[in-house]
Amino acid sequence: MARFSAAFGESPMSLLRRVRMRHAADLLAANAVSIDQVAFSAGYQSRSSFTRTFRRYYGNDPSEYRARAQRTASSSAAPAEDAIEESAAA
Repeated sequence: MARFSAAFGESPMSLLRRVRMRHAADLLAANAVSIDQVAFSAGYQSRSSFTRTFRRYYGNDPSEYRARAQRTASSSAAPAEDAIEESAAA
């Protein structure tokens, strides 16, 4: 464990948790599956355990994270659509 920590700068469990939370965040942002399915996919048997860990890691609940990701995606998509419409009109 000491060699792993020296090589990667964190413990094996810390790295595993980080990878699981990143995977969960990607799934939530994609809005393709339910939060229960995200929890299971990230290696959690319990939604409540997943939610507690996710909240500690990202600072908000998975549902809040998903909503924020959707708002960000929709606001960043609008200018690209406007640019396409403007070029088609020209």
